[in-house]
Amino acid sequence: MILFRGNCQMQFCAEAAASAGCDVSFASLASPLTLTASPGFVPPLVASLISGAKVGEYLHSRELVDQFVPPAPDPKAQALVINLFHENRPLFLHKTDGYAFYLDPNAYAGKPALGRAMDRHFQAIVPKPAGYLDRYAAMLLLLRERLPGLPILVAGRMSHYPGLGPAPHSYLDGWGELCFTAGREFAAWVETVPGVFFLDADRIMAGVAARSGAPVEALFPFLRVSASPADGRPAISRDLEHAGGLWPALAATIAATLASGRVTYAPQESVPESWQQPFAPERLSDDALIEHLISGSNYRAARAVGHFLLCPQESATELLLAAAPHMPVCHNLLHMVRAYGARRPDPALAAWCEAHSRRAAAFTNNGEVYRREYLEKIEALRHLMLAPKSV
Repeated sequence: MILFRGNCQMQFCAEAAASAGCDVSFASLASPLTLTASPGFVPPLVASLISGAKVGEYLHSRELVDQFVPPAPDPKAQALVINLFHENRPLFLHKTDGYAFYLDPNAYAGKPALGRAMDRHFQAIVPKPAGYLDRYAAMLLLLRERLPGLPILVAGRMSHYPGLGPAPHSYLDGWGELCFTAGREFAAWVETVPGVFFLDADRIMAGVAARSGAPVEALFPFLRVSASPADGRPAISRDLEHAGGLWPALAATIAATLASGRVTYAPQESVPESWQQPFAPERLSDDALIEHLISGSNYRAARAVGHFLLCPQESATELLLAAAPHMPVCHNLLHMVRAYGARRPDPALAAWCEAHSRRAAAFTNNGEVYRREYLEKIEALRHLMLAPKSV
């Protein structure tokens, strides 16, 4: 069995490995700090607060046992694979015992007793981005101690090359500054921590790009849009975290590494020169756009909506309305449609909201909280589209 630990990107990789025939297990992690500051067990106070208030869903799959307890030695385990996962914020630090854990603060809504107890025992903290690699290294040492002899594979994350624009974005705060100098840290982990291997996501994804011939927009179709950019933040940035082609390729590299005992890359797995150059958006015809929108794929639909956002002079409302019955339920995709609507308010888009609400109401795969929040966002967009325009 291969143990996968990290965020949803590691879950995608675990699913790809399972599809390739591997025996896998996956658990979400919130921050290296929850493990390194842990007493070694789930504190009874935390467990009782979460269960008593019935707010376990607000852990968002970061189960308490995984936050506080490292994986136990298991004779069936072949390896532990852990990615450079981003840290959930805020964390809650116990005021006297010094341990920390993650809980979505929205758990307090309608739960005043929980809020009072949290205020009494904990303070909210946000770990400083500059210390992330140090916290991660401490976690690696802890895992090495608890799992002697088990190979530990660290999966990297995409670097912010200009050609992966506009404005490459990662959910790990500070990664844009760290990514091009972190290689020394990764090399030190491999050199000093026995049985640790580092898997270079840039090189693996470069191989995906070379084999597929796909443009950046197809490899990383999701865009993040800021309604009111401030503090130097870009209005539109490209999400490098959701790269569908990366996960099966990474799973294959994991299998090859475990089979050979070393990490190797194919000749085409080298960062292409185009990633080093300024980003230039693709241009797609209306026929190609509608094909992407009605494909049922959230990646293909996002590629089309991204085209609309990067070509603001062109109206896409008619195409969106035609595709509405077929567009998948996906928070990242909905964020992009909302951004398009905010930039081009049109009462006609209310019809898109109504059609998409019907699809979302029937979507239960990700739980009730996901479904409720999703429907609320669609309704907010519908109200925005129908709101009287200011003169």
